[in-house]
Amino acid sequence: MTFLEIIRLLMRYSGQILGTALILATLVFFSTKNDKKKYSTHALLNTGLISGYNIESNKSNRIDYAFTNNEMENLINLASSFETQKELSARLLARTLVLFRDDRLSLHKENQEDFEKCIEQLPRFSNRISEDSLYQQIVGLRDQDMNNPVYQLINSKDVFFGLDQLEQIMVRREGKSDMIRMEYTGVDPFMSQLTLELLIDIFIKKQKRIKEGQTDNVIEFFEEATRKTSARLKQAEDELLNFSVDNKIINYYEQTRFIAGNKEELDKQYQREKQQLAGATSALNRVEMEIGEKDVLPLLQEELANQRYHLSENRNELSSYDLMLRTEMAGELGYTKANLSNRIDSLKNEMSKVTERIIEVSQTPDGIATKELLNQWLVNTIAKEDASAKIEVMEDQLAQFGTVYDRFAPLGSTLKRLEREIDVAEREYLENLHSYNQARLHKYNMLMSSNLKVIDAPYYPAQPEKSKRMLLVILAFIVGLVLPIGLIIALELMDSTMKNPENASLQTRLPFVGLLPKTPKNIENQSIDFKSLNRQALNLFLQQLRAASIGGKQPKEVILFSMHPGEGKSYLLKGLEELTEGEFQFNELPAILHTGYTEEQIKAGDIHVLVASSRRQWTTSDRHALKVYRKLAGTKPLLFLNGVSTYVIEDVIGEIPRKRSWVRRTIKGFLFQGIKKEVWS
Repeated sequence: MTFLEIIRLLMRYSGQILGTALILATLVFFSTKNDKKKYSTHALLNTGLISGYNIESNKSNRIDYAFTNNEMENLINLASSFETQKELSARLLARTLVLFRDDRLSLHKENQEDFEKCIEQLPRFSNRISEDSLYQQIVGLRDQDMNNPVYQLINSKDVFFGLDQLEQIMVRREGKSDMIRMEYTGVDPFMSQLTLELLIDIFIKKQKRIKEGQTDNVIEFFEEATRKTSARLKQAEDELLNFSVDNKIINYYEQTRFIAGNKEELDKQYQREKQQLAGATSALNRVEMEIGEKDVLPLLQEELANQRYHLSENRNELSSYDLMLRTEMAGELGYTKANLSNRIDSLKNEMSKVTERIIEVSQTPDGIATKELLNQWLVNTIAKEDASAKIEVMEDQLAQFGTVYDRFAPLGSTLKRLEREIDVAEREYLENLHSYNQARLHKYNMLMSSNLKVIDAPYYPAQPEKSKRMLLVILAFIVGLVLPIGLIIALELMDSTMKNPENASLQTRLPFVGLLPKTPKNIENQSIDFKSLNRQALNLFLQQLRAASIGGKQPKEVILFSMHPGEGKSYLLKGLEELTEGEFQFNELPAILHTGYTEEQIKAGDIHVLVASSRRQWTTSDRHALKVYRKLAGTKPLLFLNGVSTYVIEDVIGEIPRKRSWVRRTIKGFLFQGIKKEVWS
């Protein structure tokens, strides 16, 4: 379909199109006549997701835009969720009831009557009840069943509390920042401001609960794990303490190191004392052999026996005291080491005096003085006694070291096991404690980073929004134009009738030779001269017949036939008889799909013309009947369309003379000849 055909089509139905647009605009105009004024307010909240400072903030941290976008979407969905709107509706109802009870509800006069009608449906609440208690009662009634007035009010289209009205709250991100903008438009400025204030309060509390709830479970888990591992660590430490107390262990490793060192030192000293004993015994035997024939030796030994006994006792005590001091196990003995040494020195002096008093100065057979031998004998005797006493004490100490070794040896493995249990419990405790602290840190970091701040609080909108009534009317008018135009064009494109020569020739596969317009019954008051138009169309048809019948006999016999009755054969024949002067002889056949015909009737014709109505479709039966007719006629018939639109005829015979307005003349001149100066002059 060409642009010109579209214009003609729209001009044909211009009245219906314009009427539809006017009707739709009128309906919108009157339907919006009683609409209330709208009051809009907004608020701006800072989320701090990007620019906020928190515990984990660091200059080197990079911004995760995917995480930020996800958090922003979560916040927007939370503020717009159905549960948030339900809570907002209930809290708004509770707040307004309290304000109405206290005569503090500042509604416009035009809205007070609607509000009072709204609350008249609600049950009576106590005048002394608090707002929180009233909210709980409203929630209880709302969730009780679907037949109570509170549920029906909240789930209605009420302009104050209905969920359909609260769904109009817009929550969006402010550009690419980390701020959120909330906008709400209602029929009352006070209710608009109050609604947005309550929404912000509910939104911030829900966000805080969600953030806390996300980490509380983790914190509780690690807190419980830390408590259990702490108890396990204390139990292991108590076992080690009881084990050390029961076995009198202060520091096992220091004690064993000290005991091993003392035993090694005692072993060395024991060997040295044995060497000294052996040397003293050998020297003493040699001296006794020198003085063995002297009678003085028995006397000296008898005299010195008592001193030797006391000397041996004091030496044993002194050796024991030395060992005790070395092992750090000595206590208060009643005397000091200095007293013991003094007593030993005194005994040695007494023994020397006794020896000098008893023995006279003489010489041995070898010429050695007897006094000198006795002195050597005394020294070796004392050394022998001293070494014997020390060896005896050391042997006792070695036996005690064996007992200590037997006691300490099995304690080591038990002590290592207890220490290993403590080490495992301590590491587990420290790991859980670290995780617990990290979870708490993350919790407070999330609370700090998602701490919503109100930048612009909802304000009281003193002026109503500009009315969109005229815009709606204009849109309705445009829709009223577009919809019919689209429908008309669609129907025209789907029209498969033989409405023009192209469609008719394509469907019938016959050459087109002429057409007649659809003539109204009253042709006197029309803008088109249909008599002149019909004469012009018939003359064109006759020219086509003359071109098709060059040569041959005169006059030519033309057979007019149609598929169905009422397709205009008689009307065409009547018009042709007025114009022809014996040049053609026209014969009319009845509708061939309804009336039979003979071969002689068809063979007599020189030219065969199929007269078809442009308002019908070409069917399979038509195609089959035409095929039989062509076979009998021995030639291809010509196609003549009857009842064609004047717009189609204009494409065939040229411009149709008619009365046109200035607008139509201008449009026609623009389409065919371009804009001329005289059009605008």
